[in-house]
Amino acid sequence: MEKDLRERLEKIKKLSLDPFNPEALRVELESLIKDLPNMKPEELIEVRVFLQELNARLEENYTICFGWVEKALKEGFRREV
Repeated sequence: MEKDLRERLEKIKKLSLDPFNPEALRVELESLIKDLPNMKPEELIEVRVFLQELNARLEENYTICFGWVEKALKEGFRREV
């Protein structure tokens, strides 16, 4: 199962690189979460470390997708010609 887990984590990592397709990432993460009770302690540690790294990547994706909205709301909407 360890090889399978590494492949799944790699797939999740690739999906996390696309900030505009969060649905595919959500599906894979939900699948991973459902399998957590069946994992060995070593695998759980690996998943925990991976998810901590993933968190930073997802925060960056949020900034990419929605940072312009926050900036516009703070500074107001201006049209520059």
